[in-house]
Amino acid sequence: MTIETTPAQDLRSSELYTNRELSWLDFNGRVLELAEDDGVPLMERVKFAAIWTSNLDEFFMVRVAGVHDQIEAGLTEPGADGRTPAQVLAAIRERVLEQYERHARCVRDELRPALDRHGIRIVRCDEVDDDAREGLDARFRRQIFPVLTPLAVGLGRPFPYISNLSLSLAVLLRDPQTQHRTFARVKVPKEMLARFVDVGDEGERVYVPLEDVMATHLDALFPGMEVLDHGVFRVTRDGDLEVDDEADDLLEAVEAELRRRRFGEAIRVEIDTGMSDALREQIVSALKVAERQVYEVEGLLDGTD
Repeated sequence: MTIETTPAQDLRSSELYTNRELSWLDFNGRVLELAEDDGVPLMERVKFAAIWTSNLDEFFMVRVAGVHDQIEAGLTEPGADGRTPAQVLAAIRERVLEQYERHARCVRDELRPALDRHGIRIVRCDEVDDDAREGLDARFRRQIFPVLTPLAVGLGRPFPYISNLSLSLAVLLRDPQTQHRTFARVKVPKEMLARFVDVGDEGERVYVPLEDVMATHLDALFPGMEVLDHGVFRVTRDGDLEVDDEADDLLEAVEAELRRRRFGEAIRVEIDTGMSDALREQIVSALKVAERQVYEVEGLLDGTD
């Protein structure tokens, strides 16, 4: 009797393995599916949309930063899945762009209209009535303007440091006398003020994004200058912790790494889809990032809010 034996499988075959970074993106994709599922309660869907964003932030800060480190170290050997670090990075970008598009479509076409039907609206300054606009102007002068710090870039004024996950306005200015153009950055002070400014009357829930209120009042921030253009951007930095477990004081070592997180290398730059090429080039050049690290985001940046 002849016994047929199955040939031993080559455990080195890349077909047997998946990439850990792409597998994580599949997991976050399942979080996004919960936001897209109309069988899930509305506010839970909104929460899952926010969780998808915060998860992606951490993914770039740690996982994608690690892939960048491999590339900068000159590693070209493929991993168990057969991909080199450069190929992994390209695959990550492709998958993330697809999820960005799904997230934007879900928020734009499903979540915000559903919230609107329940009386919860997020609008722009030019969509509110005159009374609400007057209230916004007064609130800007009283609460917002005093905590803003516009920083111009030019001779003797280097590009300001952009902290990790901070939201910023990029502004292009022109001096009406010299015609000289200047780039400026204004941080959106979410640590001090609410991201959404309430403009609803009693019983209404109508909100304007803080960055939109700021953009509407740029003339007050740059008196005597012509505001040519503005846009919103957000920087994600390397936040991977490298703590020696044999350090003399482990707590001190962890605290030092957490402080370093704010000053890590820029890994991702998110910009709004309407940003002009001039502003985009200024940001990309100043932050010394490649085009593959720039992600256009439709709608509001920083969906964690």
